[in-house]
Amino acid sequence: MDNATQAQGGQQPQQGQTDPQQGAGDAQPKDYKALYEDAVKESRKWEKRSKDNLEQLNALKQSQGKPDPTIEERIAALEKENGDLKAASARAALVDSVAKATGLDRAIVATLSGADEDALTEQAEAIAAIAKPQGGAPLVPEAGIKQKPGRPSKKEILGIEDKKERMAAIAANIDLFK
Repeated sequence: MDNATQAQGGQQPQQGQTDPQQGAGDAQPKDYKALYEDAVKESRKWEKRSKDNLEQLNALKQSQGKPDPTIEERIAALEKENGDLKAASARAALVDSVAKATGLDRAIVATLSGADEDALTEQAEAIAAIAKPQGGAPLVPEAGIKQKPGRPSKKEILGIEDKKERMAAIAANIDLFK
């Protein structure tokens, strides 16, 4: 066949290939075992390359770490932080004003759960009503009931002028005199 025949779409068998129309006696028989072994070698070669590439990819992923956040994510985080700081500042101003208005300590008002000024003032006034006395004279102990102060010292007991009281105090606190 010449080049014109090839250009018309016909294929010319290359050297080493046999035309299926030619008889089997003309060509040498194919060594299928050798072809199989060559295909297996080629397959193993590409399998090894694939595994090496996967190892390189995993190593690269681990070395890169976490990607940087985008500009939008950073802006959103900063806006959230700014809003939180403004809310905390507003809450502190509210607590200060309610504490001043009700006369309660700022630390007590800060623990209340009211969200707005009215709710916070209502809670603070309820606590102030409980915490402050209603007025009048201070409460005194009942007459005739002897108050128990802290345990007296040896020096205080010996300083009692009345002999009977001193002896009673010594008997009550005998462990101080052993």
